[in-house]
Amino acid sequence: MVTKLVPLGALAILCLNRVGRHFGTPRVYSITKHSGFVPSLEYFKKQVFSRNLASYNVVEPGDFAYATIHLDEGAIGIAPEYGAVSPMYTVFRVVSRDVHSPYLLRFLRSPRALAQYQHLGQGSAERRRTISFRRLADLLVPLPSVSEQRRIVAVLDQVDALRAKRREVLAQLRVLGQSVYVEMFGDSAAGSRNWPIVPVRDFVEKFEGGRNVVADDLNAASTYRVLKVSAVTSLTYDPSESKPAPVGYRPPPRHLVRPGDLLFSRANTAELVGATAYVGNTPLNTLLPDKLWRFVWRRPLRVHPLYVHSLFSQPTTRRLFSALATGSSGSMKNISQVKVLSVLVRLPPWKIQFEFARRVEAIERLKEKQRAHLAEMDALFASLQHRGFRGEL
Repeated sequence: MVTKLVPLGALAILCLNRVGRHFGTPRVYSITKHSGFVPSLEYFKKQVFSRNLASYNVVEPGDFAYATIHLDEGAIGIAPEYGAVSPMYTVFRVVSRDVHSPYLLRFLRSPRALAQYQHLGQGSAERRRTISFRRLADLLVPLPSVSEQRRIVAVLDQVDALRAKRREVLAQLRVLGQSVYVEMFGDSAAGSRNWPIVPVRDFVEKFEGGRNVVADDLNAASTYRVLKVSAVTSLTYDPSESKPAPVGYRPPPRHLVRPGDLLFSRANTAELVGATAYVGNTPLNTLLPDKLWRFVWRRPLRVHPLYVHSLFSQPTTRRLFSALATGSSGSMKNISQVKVLSVLVRLPPWKIQFEFARRVEAIERLKEKQRAHLAEMDALFASLQHRGFRGEL
């Protein structure tokens, strides 16, 4: 079925309605790539928006708003109610009866649309390219009949609901792992059991890192990939958070990431410095950067890496690393090996650590199954999007 293409500008208009003095105190929203409109106070857990809302944009129920400099990440949504958004967002309103708003939102977040945003952006810095509505209005939207648009949205919503259930199960499994730790060891860095307190250097000989080498020409990049700091910030290892190394680069063997490694972020924001992730499986071409360290254990081994991972992931430990980090930059802090190795922790007997690791490994196997199912759902969703917006669904 052939689907006509219509410029977005023929379906919607720009809205420039400032809060000023005439709209009282509306609820302020942020727009995220995963959830669209989210009350700012709920999303950030504190007030980050200006106290003076006069320059903020008013949104009415059904209005669209997108992050002018982050639209390429999918940061766009539909306003659920009357409210306000920061001037960093652009607001527009559908005025055509030929488009179903949920369908339009699905399309504007689709890979097909995201791939076009880089060509619509203006600005010299790649990460700070702005996309004005004047530019976005040129985007061609595939537009079948409204009834067909509703059918496509219903199909995508059904699969998306299944994806959400898988993500919810994964979240519950993560909570289960944390509960096992608290049950066995207590909820603080030192723990609440009568076990010896030792400095980290008693079981960690040192930390070793790699090099931050990045290809200038992505088309001529090496087969090796260098991890980003974001590969560990979720406390779960994510090798997809990596960038290509320069063509012809041959790394020292010690820079290769290996299954069983425990990685530590020595530099990040104050909240994320010290993030730790355990490497289960990893591509063989993955390299350590300079800002991620690998634990090098003392021999004979006195700790199980999975226990140390959970110990270092506890909120109390994370706050300690944040307090020990230094740096004048508000966005990047560093922590030294000397400070990390000096941190005092309570060391349970090996037998108890091993039992904890056994339980964690069982939970990880369940998580791997759920991740595999989620990957299948993600692939199905992507296929349905592709077919739906090409008139083939």
